[in-house]
Amino acid sequence: MLLLLNGMAWLQAYQKLPVLSLRLVNVIAAICVIILLLAIRQLGSMHFLMHILLLSALLRLLALSRQSEARQLVWVQYFILGCSFLFHQSMAMAVLIFIATGLNLLLQYLLFAEQLPERKQLAADSKFLLLLLPLWLGMFVLFPRLSPLWQLPSSQQAMTGLANEIEPGTIEQLVQSNATAFRVRFDSKLPAQEERYWRAKVFEQFDGRRWSVQQNFHRTARTSRSITEPDQLVHYQVIAEPSFQRAVFSLGLPTNWSPELEPLAAGLLRTNRPVSQRISYQLSSVLQPIPLTDDNERRWNLLTGNHNPRSQVFADELLDEHPEPHQFANALLDHFRQQSFYYTLNPPLLGRHSVDDFLFESQAGFCSHYASATALLMRQAGIPARVVGGYLGGDWYPEQQYLLVRQRDAHAWVEYLVDDRWYPLDPTAAIAPERVLDGLDSALSPDDMALLGRSLFGELPLFAQLRLQLLHLDYYWSVWVLGFNQQRQDAIWQSLRKFFANWQQWLLASLLLFLLFLAGLAGYCWRHRQQSSLSEQLLKAIPRLSARAPEQSLNQALKLLASSNAAEHALLRQVDHLYELSIFASDKAAEQKLTRLLKQHKRRLKQLKPMKGSQ
Repeated sequence: MLLLLNGMAWLQAYQKLPVLSLRLVNVIAAICVIILLLAIRQLGSMHFLMHILLLSALLRLLALSRQSEARQLVWVQYFILGCSFLFHQSMAMAVLIFIATGLNLLLQYLLFAEQLPERKQLAADSKFLLLLLPLWLGMFVLFPRLSPLWQLPSSQQAMTGLANEIEPGTIEQLVQSNATAFRVRFDSKLPAQEERYWRAKVFEQFDGRRWSVQQNFHRTARTSRSITEPDQLVHYQVIAEPSFQRAVFSLGLPTNWSPELEPLAAGLLRTNRPVSQRISYQLSSVLQPIPLTDDNERRWNLLTGNHNPRSQVFADELLDEHPEPHQFANALLDHFRQQSFYYTLNPPLLGRHSVDDFLFESQAGFCSHYASATALLMRQAGIPARVVGGYLGGDWYPEQQYLLVRQRDAHAWVEYLVDDRWYPLDPTAAIAPERVLDGLDSALSPDDMALLGRSLFGELPLFAQLRLQLLHLDYYWSVWVLGFNQQRQDAIWQSLRKFFANWQQWLLASLLLFLLFLAGLAGYCWRHRQQSSLSEQLLKAIPRLSARAPEQSLNQALKLLASSNAAEHALLRQVDHLYELSIFASDKAAEQKLTRLLKQHKRRLKQLKPMKGSQ
């Protein structure tokens, strides 16, 4: 709809079609608003309002008849361009917005300027813009970082990432997306591949088929900041893509986190608001089992709901042989290895008792199948257990020093309770250890790889390399621009305070400023002296100019002298013209030409008659 209106505006401009009447514009607006209202559930309230704003600007453009209306529309377009950053913050979109802003600035200049700029005016404007760049950078680096006044609502937005429920098939659908989930920059040693389990949600309620987040989860006791030895901590920065959820990603047990995060039970964290924009946050974690939050957590993770009876029998038999929790877990992994279980993105459909069907019928599944079956069997054996949803691994780029985690790295595993500590257990590692050590691609069959839907262009080395370089540029944009938060700004201020805390450094800075001032003063004096020396050359070459009246300038005296010397009128007018260009236009070529002219006609200039009216 908006593209159609844009096309009408282009046709109107280039074909010089008449503007639309206000009545017709109102009719088009009413039709468009009805269409937008029908789609408001898919758009969301903020997107709906943005569409209304764009619609109003386009329709006003189609009915534009006076220059004053165009000037008002320019300011509306600035507001629209600024609002665009609410929805898209990638580097590519930022470049497009900056280009559009530049075009809008040019349009504003053309509307408000009386005439088109000449070359000198364009040069002056360019110098003015160059002077503004340091001011702009200074404001970006040092101006207080304010929190957003509003955030995009999430109630009507399409959800990405892990949902609040997990069942056979949910993770499989998610891993077919190659989109970026988040990126990580480590300020400490990079954890090993098998330690990169990014926790986001825990699923503790089970209805026989699906696992869901406990309804009372957020009202339990919360994780507190703990004191850990510094050498045991992993320090890292996460740059997360919009998910319109509040869950964030962390390793192990978080011990320190950014102010915009708040702790939950089970060692999880969440943001204060839904992640509607790309965000950056700092974390410190220790890679150790998660402590038990309270007794309610233990009780919830023992409930089985009396589902999957065949699994209960198998759990009892296994428990008789391996009564200790760790032994039971290892025996369960051995069972997966010894039987004909295999790892696939396309498992057969399961019935109401999904765990029974998986364990004793299909024996084929993805990580969610193995995690669901393992957690239920442990609960049936009297061992508290739960399913954890998050991401595993990621691609490390050593030159750029960051870890890229995609949606296709989504994963599910298990945590079970022993001595009030939740120990991780990944049954997928027993079936497809290459999934943990080498990534998803190494664990999939050719048929499963075909389900990922790789494009032909994406497989070509040239396009793959280009896409990777653009991905790296987008990462730097996120780190140095979008990730420039209050903490990094405070670090800059602290560095400045430390720098100026020493009087020697103060003295050095003052001396540097003084030298810069002297350089500017020397440049001014040199230019003033250059102008003076040119006047002295003129007075020396034309002695008659010394007899001018005190109130007369050299230009006026040259004009009077030309009128008094008809034979040398052309020569003196040429001298006058070159002098004006040299002094007032700083024309170096004219100055050199004037010097040569004075030397060439030195004899003629000394024989001039006096000016009229001079003594």
